[in-house]
Amino acid sequence: MAFSLCDICGLLIFKRFRMMILSRKTLAFSIACMIAGSLAAQNQKFAVAIDRKEAAPNQVVCVPVFAQGFDNILSYQYSLSWNANVLKYDHTQNYQLPGLTATSFNLVAPNRLLVGWADPSGKSQSKPDGAVLAEVCFKAISIVGTSTEITAGSEGFHPSAGGAEAYNAQLENAWNPNLSVAGSVEIVEPNATTALNEANNKPAQAFQMSPNPTSAGSRISFKAAQAGQWQLMVTDATGRTVYEQPVSVKAGENYFDIPATALKMKGAYQVSLKNGQEVSSQILSVQ
Repeated sequence: MAFSLCDICGLLIFKRFRMMILSRKTLAFSIACMIAGSLAAQNQKFAVAIDRKEAAPNQVVCVPVFAQGFDNILSYQYSLSWNANVLKYDHTQNYQLPGLTATSFNLVAPNRLLVGWADPSGKSQSKPDGAVLAEVCFKAISIVGTSTEITAGSEGFHPSAGGAEAYNAQLENAWNPNLSVAGSVEIVEPNATTALNEANNKPAQAFQMSPNPTSAGSRISFKAAQAGQWQLMVTDATGRTVYEQPVSVKAGENYFDIPATALKMKGAYQVSLKNGQEVSSQILSVQ
């Protein structure tokens, strides 16, 4: 079949016009995907922060796990990992979510615990930043001077089970690995680890931070049984110390400020008060 020059020109114009339409559709789809991805990223605020503790050899130490970005969460799963030459898993306790029990924690290796929870009512739950979700307890099995980090992540899950994730009421995965804060346990001399129920050595018995979350600085308040020289320390999500200050504590009410200059980046910070060998920590969220 023979085509005239006009036929050929018309066909080329039609193809060019069709390609322009497809290109615009592709561009619109790409923009829509970028917007959806940006909105999803804004909702990725969930993480956990793990406390730092000290223990004497053969002592059982319980390490709190704190909430971060726990807004309208329906379910979550993640793993906890540590050095099995330093700590031996013992038990869990102090469950602070409906449906969270001992069966929510599954030891799959000497150094790894899988954690999974879903709201039994099918409704989402919210917790303030720094709220305790549960405590994981270990027996110190190493010698004085050794230590191990305790990290939250995706290690240990079967490939078909995915990894660390947390779904909110919009069924979006809100888990953000960059916000998780690692904890640790250091093995110390037996006489350097004081009993938690001794009033004189409870530097952070229910210490409060306000505001929390904050967009600037924050103030710590607590009661002390006796005067002493303590240490205030703030670390970021990477474990880097961003603020450290010796503080003179008096018997009774105490107030100390964390300056905004120490909290330059948004995210989770671990605030610790240390009195001798006793350390207690909480999570401060900067938005």
